[in-house]
Amino acid sequence: MRRTFPSLIALFGLITAGLFCASCYAPTYGDCAFRCGTSAPVCPDEYECRTDGYCHLHDSAIVCSFASDMSTAPAQDLSAADTAGTGGS
Repeated sequence: MRRTFPSLIALFGLITAGLFCASCYAPTYGDCAFRCGTSAPVCPDEYECRTDGYCHLHDSAIVCSFASDMSTAPAQDLSAADTAGTGGS
């Protein structure tokens, strides 16, 4: 019983510290952090949807210059390498 009591105190301390740190977390976002949604509400309360398709803070004059498609090109399949002309048997 003596060994488990300090472990319980340590566990309680870790949980308390974790909850305290999590309660202080409040991220801030700038312009162009969100794309406009397709259904209401299209943007968070402090933002408005503009013609570039991004949510902007109400008093900002920033223009988002992101490309409309930020996805990468599909990876090339190299599993069946071309062995023609390599001088093999």
